[in-house]
Parts: sequence; C-alpha cells; structure tokens
Amino acid sequence: MNKILYMLIGPKGAGKTYIGKLLARETDTRFLPVEKIWLSLNPGEDGWQKVESAIDEEFLECDRLIVEHLGAGDAFSRYWINLQAKYSIKMIRVYCDPGICLERVRTRNRDNHISVSSDQIRKYNTIAADVSFDWSLEINNNGPATDNEILEAFREITIP
Repeated sequence: MNKILYMLIGPKGAGKTYIGKLLARETDTRFLPVEKIWLSLNPGEDGWQKVESAIDEEFLECDRLIVEHLGAGDAFSRYWINLQAKYSIKMIRVYCDPGICLERVRTRNRDNHISVSSDQIRKYNTIAADVSFDWSLEINNNGPATDNEILEAFREITIP
C-alpha cells in the first residue's frame, strides 16, 4: 500500500491540531503533532530534519499520517520536496478569519504549542494565508466546522 501523508496547512489558531486529533480518533490515520517536536529541540538541532525523521518512524507502523504546518518558507519547501520523494502527499488547507485565529491562540493551552507574541502571530498568519498549493481539501474553520463536516470532507479524499 502507498504511504499517504496528509498535511494540514494553515495559520496558527486555525484549528489544525484539533482537526488532526479528530481525524486520528475517528479514522485509521495517525496524527503527529509537530509543534511538540519543535518544542523539544536542543540548541543547533535542525527542526525540519527532526520532523522528517519522526514522520519516517511513524510510517514504519502505519500507512496514513497527518501532520500540521504553516506551510511557508524556503525551509518548508525543501522539507516538502524531500517528503514528496518518499510519500504520496495530500495538502489540506485549514483557514479561518485572522481575528478568530488570534483569539484562539491567546486562549488555548500552550503546553503543546510554541509560544509567540500577538505581533508574531499576525505576521505568521499573514504569510500562512498567502500559501498556495494544489489543495486536496479545504476546511473553512471559522464557525468552527463541525466534527461531522470535517470527517465527511476528509473521507471524500481518502476513498480510493
């Protein structure tokens, strides 16, 4: 079977972690929360390489994996190209109004998320909002989207 990597791409606070956990709980797909990896880095470690290695390790035990990213920058592009050489990748855009994203980041549990200032969030989210890929799925999470809406949409892109 082909190894499929689902990349949830969107601004901080758009709901990528929630969606990844939901899909892992309700489907036969694993979720790798990459912010935990970035938080665990030692000085001088390459975060992109560490995430890629973690993905490779997960794929030793599963065929479908979800990760989350902002999806921007040269380093992300190199990482994405490396992963494309090994796995089938489906890009999932998760988007949300910037004001809602900012409020979600301010009020969420920060244990598993990288702490950043409101100005940094605005900057990162402006960059993330402009990212463009050939999307397999787009999730409007302003409402937020209901669990059933997310699951139905995801199942549509996972049916062979």
